[in-house]
Amino acid sequence: MSFKDILGQDRAKRILTNSLLRGAVSHAYLFSGPEGVGKRLTAFTFAKALNCSPLETHGDKSPLETHRDKSPLETHRDKPNREGDSCDRCLSCKKIHALNHPDLNFIEPDDESIKIEAVRKLQSRISLKPYEGKKKVVIIAGAECMTDEAVNAFLKTLEEPPGETVIMLITANQHSLLPTVVSRCQIIKFNALAGDHIKEILIKDYRFNERDASILSSISKGRLGRAVTMDYKAVCKERDEALKLIISSAKGDMEYIFTDSKRLAKKEDLPDFLDIVADLLRDAAAMRGADTDDCIINKDMKEKLREFSDGLHLPFIINMFDAVQKTKFLLKRNANQQLSIETMMLGMGGD
Repeated sequence: MSFKDILGQDRAKRILTNSLLRGAVSHAYLFSGPEGVGKRLTAFTFAKALNCSPLETHGDKSPLETHRDKSPLETHRDKPNREGDSCDRCLSCKKIHALNHPDLNFIEPDDESIKIEAVRKLQSRISLKPYEGKKKVVIIAGAECMTDEAVNAFLKTLEEPPGETVIMLITANQHSLLPTVVSRCQIIKFNALAGDHIKEILIKDYRFNERDASILSSISKGRLGRAVTMDYKAVCKERDEALKLIISSAKGDMEYIFTDSKRLAKKEDLPDFLDIVADLLRDAAAMRGADTDDCIINKDMKEKLREFSDGLHLPFIINMFDAVQKTKFLLKRNANQQLSIETMMLGMGGD
């Protein structure tokens, strides 16, 4: 895949393309943005563009006929990428796509962390000149997962990488990185994708039907990775359960509150479930406050949401939303799950 094939993230692509065209590639980049919006895909596409060898596939004359005084590899290395993109067809692009290019170094968390041993192996590999490409490329996904020891060992390399090395750090939480790491990188911001882009990708590349693609593109909130991995039937079931919680809590149904709070507290995906509850309440508030359903996330549930919100004051719905957000905050700090859910549902019933 080349930059022109990536939908969305126009600003990020423009920055990277211009750096290639000007021959002004930075030594280190920080790709920062939500999960599932194309940071990793863009990083590998940039790696392709950095090492693209169009001479291998283009032209009637061979490189040796055109450049008799230099080998094809030397000629290729001497020239910046004048297209600002990858051809996605040459041997170099294909090797990077297959993750078997000798000058590509990819690291991601192992057991939820990136340890100092992985960093030391990386430093050893990039200490030598590129083996067959223009640049040695380092891509570290989940950079915020580096241990303190790994970060400290990597700082010098990040500040002064060995010649012909380009480093790309990928993170969904820039603020969890040390300022000394961030300051050594050119920051490339990634944003949530437009729903139309996600819908188009789901239909074209993943064979979703138009109805399912439309719903998933909306409830994924701009994260293609989330849309692709969602179990559509399971999501629909979770949303129905979340709506039942909202309605029962609003009515002050004590039997439901004290019975189902035990079951809900045992959910392995409780934070994700509470996100669904919050999204439904946000939609209800938007419909009640703005009297429109143009900006709601769960468009296919608008009639159920309208039925729920009819007769309720907007501050009441906002109070319910605030109760969910407070519970999410408490659970991140290891509060008792059942007690937190009970308190939340009781709070959602207060006017």
